[in-house]
Amino acid sequence: MIKELLEAKETDSFDELCVRLGNFLGIGKAVPPKVLLRAIDDPPFADNLIVCRNTPGFLQPLFDDPKTAQYDGDAGKKQENGKSNTELITKAATAFLKWGKAGFSTVDEATLERRENACLACPNLSEPKNKLQKLVAVKLDKERVGRKTGDKTCKICGCNVSRKIKLPGESCPDSHPAIEGMTRWNEPQRVSAAVAE
Repeated sequence: MIKELLEAKETDSFDELCVRLGNFLGIGKAVPPKVLLRAIDDPPFADNLIVCRNTPGFLQPLFDDPKTAQYDGDAGKKQENGKSNTELITKAATAFLKWGKAGFSTVDEATLERRENACLACPNLSEPKNKLQKLVAVKLDKERVGRKTGDKTCKICGCNVSRKIKLPGESCPDSHPAIEGMTRWNEPQRVSAAVAE
């Protein structure tokens, strides 16, 4: 079953990712979209899903939790950055699955701080524009590394910056303004990130 989750591809649709998560959890069908969305946004919720794998009696209350219901939304609507909530959700779900493949690890403190400082200086840092981006917002804390960007999003990819910078499998979608072949995070550009954006 875990093989199903680990074989997810970046090209999988959001619906396919719901099926993969459902199979991983042992329910034999797709999880409701709101469950996948909350799992992406709420790591303790994701942990609870994993702990309750193969026990529908424990999973169902998680699915039915009022906090999970908050993740229902207008998925197809195009936003100011040209991306629909469905596109943003699919990107987030793919990032979640890559994160799972990496053992749910996060980057070290030095990498987190370097990425965050690059984003704080970036012209693509913006306010959240749509309901989904506002829903996954992180509380601003100017003293805490990893929270200095608060609820800000990237104009290019639409991701919540505070969440994206923590994930080892993620990359900045923009080229470094002075160093060829590098991202603004001062990391090598990935072919898939450059092509996708």
